[in-house]
Amino acid sequence: MLLRRLTTTASLLLAVLFCATVALADPSCCVKANAVAKDCDKKCCVEAHKAKKLCAACQKEPSCCDKALVQGKACAHKCCVEATKTKKVCEKCNPTTPKTPKK
Repeated sequence: MLLRRLTTTASLLLAVLFCATVALADPSCCVKANAVAKDCDKKCCVEAHKAKKLCAACQKEPSCCDKALVQGKACAHKCCVEATKTKKVCEKCNPTTPKTPKK
Protein backbone atom coordinates (compact mmCIF):
# COMPACT_ATOMS: atom_id res chain seq x y z
CA MET A 1 0.00 0.00 0.00
CA LEU A 2 2.79 2.41 0.90
CA LEU A 3 4.72 1.49 -2.23
CA ARG A 4 1.67 2.16 -4.39
CA ARG A 5 1.17 5.57 -2.78
CA LEU A 6 4.85 6.50 -3.28
CA THR A 7 4.87 5.48 -6.96
CA THR A 8 1.61 7.35 -7.58
CA THR A 9 2.99 10.48 -5.91
CA ALA A 10 6.27 10.22 -7.81
CA SER A 11 4.44 9.75 -11.12
CA LEU A 12 2.25 12.76 -10.44
CA LEU A 13 5.24 14.95 -9.59
CA LEU A 14 7.09 13.90 -12.73
CA ALA A 15 4.03 14.62 -14.86
CA VAL A 16 3.63 18.09 -13.34
CA LEU A 17 7.31 18.92 -13.82
CA PHE A 18 7.29 17.68 -17.41
CA CYS A 19 4.16 19.67 -18.29
CA ALA A 20 5.55 22.82 -16.67
CA THR A 21 8.74 22.68 -18.72
CA VAL A 22 6.96 21.90 -21.98
CA ALA A 23 4.34 24.62 -21.52
CA LEU A 24 6.87 27.44 -21.27
CA ALA A 25 7.71 29.05 -24.57
CA ASP A 26 9.25 32.43 -25.25
CA PRO A 27 6.97 35.13 -26.65
CA SER A 28 7.00 35.26 -30.44
CA CYS A 29 8.85 37.94 -32.35
CA CYS A 30 5.50 39.43 -33.37
CA VAL A 31 4.33 39.82 -29.76
CA LYS A 32 7.66 41.37 -28.77
CA ALA A 33 7.46 43.85 -31.65
CA ASN A 34 3.84 44.70 -30.88
CA ALA A 35 4.74 45.44 -27.25
CA VAL A 36 6.92 48.35 -28.42
CA ALA A 37 4.30 49.53 -30.96
CA LYS A 38 6.01 48.09 -34.03
CA ASP A 39 5.16 45.45 -36.61
CA CYS A 40 7.29 42.35 -36.93
CA ASP A 41 9.57 42.76 -39.94
CA LYS A 42 10.55 39.12 -40.48
CA LYS A 43 9.68 38.05 -44.01
CA CYS A 44 7.96 34.84 -42.88
CA CYS A 45 5.74 36.72 -40.44
CA VAL A 46 4.84 39.50 -42.88
CA GLU A 47 3.71 36.98 -45.50
CA ALA A 48 1.74 34.92 -42.96
CA HIS A 49 0.00 37.98 -41.52
CA LYS A 50 -0.99 39.21 -44.99
CA ALA A 51 -2.72 35.86 -45.48
CA LYS A 52 -4.34 36.24 -42.01
CA LYS A 53 -2.46 33.19 -40.72
CA LEU A 54 0.02 32.41 -37.98
CA CYS A 55 3.68 32.11 -38.93
CA ALA A 56 4.49 28.41 -38.51
CA ALA A 57 8.19 29.11 -37.98
CA CYS A 58 7.88 31.76 -35.27
CA GLN A 59 4.54 31.03 -33.62
CA LYS A 60 4.75 27.33 -32.79
CA GLU A 61 2.71 27.76 -29.61
CA PRO A 62 0.58 30.83 -30.33
CA SER A 63 -0.64 32.83 -27.38
CA CYS A 64 -3.79 34.93 -27.19
CA CYS A 65 -1.69 37.91 -28.32
CA ASP A 66 -0.46 36.05 -31.42
CA LYS A 67 -4.01 35.08 -32.35
CA ALA A 68 -5.23 38.67 -31.92
CA LEU A 69 -2.37 40.06 -34.06
CA VAL A 70 -3.32 37.74 -36.92
CA GLN A 71 -6.83 39.19 -36.84
CA GLY A 72 -5.38 42.70 -36.91
CA LYS A 73 -6.46 43.46 -33.36
CA ALA A 74 -4.84 43.98 -29.99
CA CYS A 75 -5.40 41.32 -27.35
CA ALA A 76 -8.38 42.21 -25.17
CA HIS A 77 -7.23 40.38 -22.03
CA LYS A 78 -6.92 42.83 -19.15
CA CYS A 79 -3.42 41.57 -18.26
CA CYS A 80 -2.24 41.99 -21.87
CA VAL A 81 -3.71 45.49 -22.17
CA GLU A 82 -1.92 46.58 -18.98
CA ALA A 83 1.38 45.10 -20.17
CA THR A 84 1.07 46.82 -23.56
CA LYS A 85 0.51 50.18 -21.86
CA THR A 86 3.93 49.83 -20.25
CA LYS A 87 5.47 48.57 -23.52
CA LYS A 88 6.03 45.09 -22.12
CA VAL A 89 4.88 41.59 -23.00
CA CYS A 90 2.30 40.00 -20.70
CA GLU A 91 4.20 37.39 -18.68
CA LYS A 92 1.02 35.54 -17.75
CA CYS A 93 -0.01 34.80 -21.35
CA ASN A 94 3.50 34.80 -22.88
CA PRO A 95 5.76 33.14 -20.29
CA THR A 96 9.46 33.09 -20.92
CA THR A 97 11.65 30.03 -20.69
CA PRO A 98 14.10 30.38 -17.81
CA LYS A 99 17.68 30.67 -19.02
CA THR A 100 20.00 27.92 -17.86
CA PRO A 101 23.50 29.03 -16.92
CA LYS A 102 26.30 27.76 -19.16
CA LYS A 103 29.03 25.70 -17.55
